[in-house]
Amino acid sequence: MSLGLARRALEEATKYSMERKTMGKPIFMHQAINFMLADMALKYELARLMVWKSSLEYDEGRRNTYYASIGKLYGAIAANENASDCVQVFGGNGYNKDYPAEKLMRDAKIFQIYEGTDQIQRLIIGREHMTKYM
Repeated sequence: MSLGLARRALEEATKYSMERKTMGKPIFMHQAINFMLADMALKYELARLMVWKSSLEYDEGRRNTYYASIGKLYGAIAANENASDCVQVFGGNGYNKDYPAEKLMRDAKIFQIYEGTDQIQRLIIGREHMTKYM
């Protein structure tokens, strides 16, 4: 679910950046917005790859706890950061309930809390990482 929110935030920000114009051109043509969209795409794709890696480990009969926790944690991070960046791309409209950015920002927070908080995921990742060396 966090992956879906990260993607939706990217898509909404992209669409808005193509519609909104400043100084006679769409805002995605400004380097700051373009870099922000690039970072959002990066976070989404990396989170998606971790979900695939976790799924591959499971499908091949291997324990996937390490990769599943990384996927959950990074998915939550990507969702929250992409939602925040989406609000930023929308500017003042990002806080307006008439635009989706505001709801995405509110919805993203839950991913840091349920199904194991960020801190719990870090605990699991650290524990699983250390078992490789013990």
